[in-house]
Amino acid sequence: MRQSMLEILRGSFLVQQGALRNWRLIFFFFFLAGVMISSSHNIDQKVMQISALNTEIQELKSQFAETRTQAMYMRLETEVKSKLSKRGFVSSVTPPTKIIIE
Repeated sequence: MRQSMLEILRGSFLVQQGALRNWRLIFFFFFLAGVMISSSHNIDQKVMQISALNTEIQELKSQFAETRTQAMYMRLETEVKSKLSKRGFVSSVTPPTKIIIE
């Protein structure tokens, strides 16, 4: 047992007869490790991109709500009256009449 551990630590199993099989396995493991590292970096980039897009969505939603509130305020009858009164328009004292066509 101790002898086999020493052979592994020294790396003598890589230069013995039939070591080509060991080298192929080592290269395969390095390739898999590279693929795993690459995929984890890609996933991290996508997570950061999703986070940035979610932040932008929240900003746009709040901007939409603010614009909608301003539009609702501008449509109020009192607001329209005050803006038209500055231009010289006044409210009618007689109510509108309904025209019925038969």
